[in-house]
Amino acid sequence: MKPEARIELGLLENMWRKSRTMFALWFAHMTVYRAEIFIWMLSGVVPLIMMSVWIGKASANGGTLEKFDAASFAAYFLAAWVSQQLTVAWVAWEMNFQIRQGELSSRLLRPIDPLWEHVFRHFTERFVRGPFILVFVIAGTFVVPGTKLTPDVWHVLEFLLVIHLAFLIRFLMQCCVGTLSFWFENATAFDEFLYVLQTFLAGGFAPLEFYPPAIRAVVEWTPFPYMVYYPAKILTGTLTPSETWRVMLITLAWVLAFGILRSILWRFGIKKYGAVGA
Repeated sequence: MKPEARIELGLLENMWRKSRTMFALWFAHMTVYRAEIFIWMLSGVVPLIMMSVWIGKASANGGTLEKFDAASFAAYFLAAWVSQQLTVAWVAWEMNFQIRQGELSSRLLRPIDPLWEHVFRHFTERFVRGPFILVFVIAGTFVVPGTKLTPDVWHVLEFLLVIHLAFLIRFLMQCCVGTLSFWFENATAFDEFLYVLQTFLAGGFAPLEFYPPAIRAVVEWTPFPYMVYYPAKILTGTLTPSETWRVMLITLAWVLAFGILRSILWRFGIKKYGAVGA
């Protein structure tokens, strides 16, 4: 084996060993807090509440509302709830605490980017959250007769791809907010503002079909519908193949945009962090 190939193989083995160790560490950590995770899930039931509201409106309108009947409303809001649960991120709060308390200093001495610690925390948390989500979804399909969450396995695979990209949007967006802690005392206020925007613009309150055309045109230019609305539409199989590809490309573009912004903010933030003696 050539020396270059041996070096590359060694780097891959080292990366795999670090990844396996961090996964095992944070998975064990997250399983300890499974009851707390379940409570967090209960705090995000807005789509399920809105499902009953819109089904009631459809019933009062003769059974349908803008081509939505009770079963399609139930499928959409179940999918929206699943999308919301799989895009949960809290990295901004962790980064704010670490920077404000000086805990970031010890993490910078480790032979790995501190970002990866946050990645594995969120990744393993989704494994713990998964069984709870499955139980909720199965129960939800029996609430309204005829509810079918997804038409086939292909849409599930498309959803899994898009929802991971959607998670990266939310995660990297929060990373950008977290790095603002290098300059602002309470950067998490920015995340709270973004959360309010996401609540109203992501599609958890209503499908975008019910937004006024002018407002929807503006919303389409934000990252929020690509975190909940469009993944839900893909899972329920109500997008054409061309629309699905468009959503994937736009979602990927947002991931790249926030990834670049995070890198820029981190580079300048670390310089400021070191300049004050941390």
